[in-house]
Amino acid sequence: MPVEEVTLTARFKVDLADVDEAVISEIYRLFVEYEEIVNELLGLAADRHITSFIELYHAKYHELRQRYPALPSKYIVTACRHAASIYKPFIKRRRLGMCEKDSPTFRGRVIWLHKILFKLDVEGWRASIAVHGGRWILLRLLHGEYHERFRGVGLGEARLVLRDDGIYLNVSFSRTVILPEPDANARVIAVDVNENVIVYGNNDFVERFETNEGIIRTRYFLKRQRIQTKIRGRELQRRLLAKYGRRERNRVREIYYKVVKEIIGKAKETGATVIVMEDLEIHGRGMGSKELNGRIHRWSYKRFQRILEYQAKLHGLNVKYVDPRNTSRMCPACGGKLNSSQNGCRLMRCRRCGLEEDRDVVAVRNLTRRYYEECTRAKTFHRPLLMASTR
Repeated sequence: MPVEEVTLTARFKVDLADVDEAVISEIYRLFVEYEEIVNELLGLAADRHITSFIELYHAKYHELRQRYPALPSKYIVTACRHAASIYKPFIKRRRLGMCEKDSPTFRGRVIWLHKILFKLDVEGWRASIAVHGGRWILLRLLHGEYHERFRGVGLGEARLVLRDDGIYLNVSFSRTVILPEPDANARVIAVDVNENVIVYGNNDFVERFETNEGIIRTRYFLKRQRIQTKIRGRELQRRLLAKYGRRERNRVREIYYKVVKEIIGKAKETGATVIVMEDLEIHGRGMGSKELNGRIHRWSYKRFQRILEYQAKLHGLNVKYVDPRNTSRMCPACGGKLNSSQNGCRLMRCRRCGLEEDRDVVAVRNLTRRYYEECTRAKTFHRPLLMASTR
């Protein structure tokens, strides 16, 4: 059976109530210097068109080490990784005409912490963080019942995050999970992700969840446009954009988790062991009008798929991605071509067998069918190799 490492992330708020001013100053000094280093690395990446962490490291590490001798050297290494991770997607956005700047700017509100830069005591819920001069500072972490699940789980890297309401430590944990084999005998639930609705099911049932994500994101997009045109103060504009950006993300994330919980619950209820999704890749493509391109860019279907995959594996379900081509245009019964029906704009009718069905239902059943077809092809492909090896 497949065995995988699943990464879990826990967010802790740092309790600064009884922390000395000297410790707080040390933390802020860390944020300031880390911001300076990452921005310098981003400038170098833009000047020399460097996208590789290794190239950035070799080009700048020794110079930065001499300039910041009291800073633990691993901060410079992680800053090189951080800068490379910022610059790569920036190049992609610039090629698509989504930004006009020559190089990105790092705002300095996150510090990447390698495993040797912090220690976590899950018994006392305290964290030790390496700072200047080889010293360590001890911070107490606020915690709740949710954090108890992370006791005894493998520790990964962390992020120290500076927010308007305080300082947070986001810690990654890893857990080993054993997943069922995704074969032709498995019962599946196929998930079709659309802009305003998520449809899931198989050949026995199909259910819909109205997310209205496209409507929500368009409303926040228009709100941001009004803020940018009517608010003149740059600091006030920045705070308002950040405020409504958080609201939008939180609202959509809450919807995603509700859908995921419902899908996983249905999988357990029906005995399904595999979640099937489309291997979508539509961001960056020209889809027609400017308005449509904007809507597609704002739609975060990949994030939903990542959340569903992450939660599914935690619950012992496997995830399989299949080819999404023509899943709404091909008849799930006979494989014929579907056309729009005269009985409704979302109904599709098959020329060959006369099947008439909602396009989302068609997509779910085609995804289910495609999963079993791929399993059958894989079994047929491997059988001659297996027979040859036994001779």
